Amino acid sequence: MKYRLIGGVLLAAVLSVGLPAQRGSPSSALREGPAQSFDPRFELVPTQNIWTFLLLDSSNGRVWQVHYAVTDSAFAGRLPLNELELAPPASAHPGRFVLRETQNIFTFLLLDQDDGRVWQVQWSNDEKSRGIVRVLADGSS
Repeated sequence: MKYRLIGGVLLAAVLSVGLPAQRGSPSSALREGPAQSFDPRFELVPTQNIWTFLLLDSSNGRVWQVHYAVTDSAFAGRLPLNELELAPPASAHPGRFVLRETQNIFTFLLLDQDDGRVWQVQWSNDEKSRGIVRVLADGSS
């Protein structure tokens, strides 16, 4: 009888290892965040700067630099990186464009998942240094 109880405890411990935390528990809420749609039109992409995110319109490729602040004296708001729609409205759809981080804190790659075009996108606090800096793949290959 003694061994059965220990075996049952061990079995329960083994079965529970690696299972995700229950949804709604305090620890899972911190890790998972709110549920998001599978192909959202807008996506906030983190940068390595704690005050800066990039806002992507995944349907047409527009990108903004978004800053938040904890004091009234610091800048908070959004700045355009690319206001040009890279897909015509007839072919735009949520999830078409994605942003990928590079090892350079200021540089991201913008990918058109429908035709393979790629742009190098730079964020910066300096207006002259932010935006699409070059086309890396034009989708013709």
